[in-house]
Amino acid sequence: MVKYLVRELIKDVYLLRLDDVRTKYFEGLWYIPEGVTYNAYLVTTEEGAVLLDGWRGNYSEEFIEAVKEVTDLKDIKYVIIHHTEPDHSGSLPKLIEATGGASKLLGTAMAKNLLNALLGIDVSGFKVLKDGEVIKLGSKSLKFIYTPWLHWPDTAMTYYVEGKVLFTGDAFGGYSTPPSITDDNPEVVRKYLPYARKYFANIVATYKQHVPKAVSKLNSLGIEVKVIAPLHGLVWVKDPSIIINAYLSWSEGRKYGDVGKKVVITYGSMYGDVAKVCEEVAKELSSAGIEVKVFRFDSMVQDPISEVIGESIDADLIVIGASTYDAGTFPPTDYLVRVISKKFRGLRKSIAIITSYGWGSVADRELSKLLSEAGLEVAKVIKYRGKPTKEVIEGAKKELINLIK
Repeated sequence: MVKYLVRELIKDVYLLRLDDVRTKYFEGLWYIPEGVTYNAYLVTTEEGAVLLDGWRGNYSEEFIEAVKEVTDLKDIKYVIIHHTEPDHSGSLPKLIEATGGASKLLGTAMAKNLLNALLGIDVSGFKVLKDGEVIKLGSKSLKFIYTPWLHWPDTAMTYYVEGKVLFTGDAFGGYSTPPSITDDNPEVVRKYLPYARKYFANIVATYKQHVPKAVSKLNSLGIEVKVIAPLHGLVWVKDPSIIINAYLSWSEGRKYGDVGKKVVITYGSMYGDVAKVCEEVAKELSSAGIEVKVFRFDSMVQDPISEVIGESIDADLIVIGASTYDAGTFPPTDYLVRVISKKFRGLRKSIAIITSYGWGSVADRELSKLLSEAGLEVAKVIKYRGKPTKEVIEGAKKELINLIK
């Protein structure tokens, strides 16, 4: 049975949250055993209700039931779409059918086009909102704010003026199904932030430069935000600055909060020659009091790319171990580095490469090229033929300790 809840956040503002623990690969790509929430919102007024976004399409029936717990379907005057990705818009066709088309759809011009293309929705009556346009309904004012590329070109936010609530779309969201709906419990926040970082790295990082642009724009508008209401994860009512500052830090590849140095070591190893050096380096760094996260791609373990990317976004050093394979790079590592190069492009990241080869060394050249073209610094390359000698291992430990100091 799917779990959903309906809660009043502040007077006349309701959260409709579904906890999706069935989806194992978000977007069919990112492994999320922790699950994810879909958050939609309802603002009620004397003249009807405003619905902000929806849920994934396979939960349409549950979504309609959740809406009905707050208001009659025919009392929904407007549906504001902040982001047309189907995990938020998929329930709209069934909702439109259930309301008899009584609700007017609102959003960006791109949202209009995508709703038609992705879901086949009739958008002939769709109202394209201007940046800064205010929608009035009863005593409530909703200000529409363009924030494109967080993380699609259609994305926007809405500010509920009287309640000081900012509905942020996918921005400031996170994975997992937290036990609380808001940030009022510090322990819940502590456990949630790594999932928010993972979500940022997996989903938003490709367009990370647009995070400070959006925050700057919000600041320039002079709006006071008491509540941040994203489409995934916790709603921020106690201290919205936490998630804003965390996103700003991650957008620059920096750690959020007062934490020590961290090294991510990820290696692909066919027969253990790369693994040996990487594991010995991990032990050396750990003994020096450095936080070390190790991920493997070998005959026993294939760690999730989602976790590697999530931990690497704020690492001080990334160590990539790879064999030369078929006159190229070991395929899982090749794919990982292509994702890193796309997500982390332009970040000030220090990267070391450890590589073993047999008849010819290729992996180090291919990986260095991919990373350098993405503007990432390849600080050290350690390569050796076949099995690592004691001298190779000791040299690698010394080199990487020096890099992280």
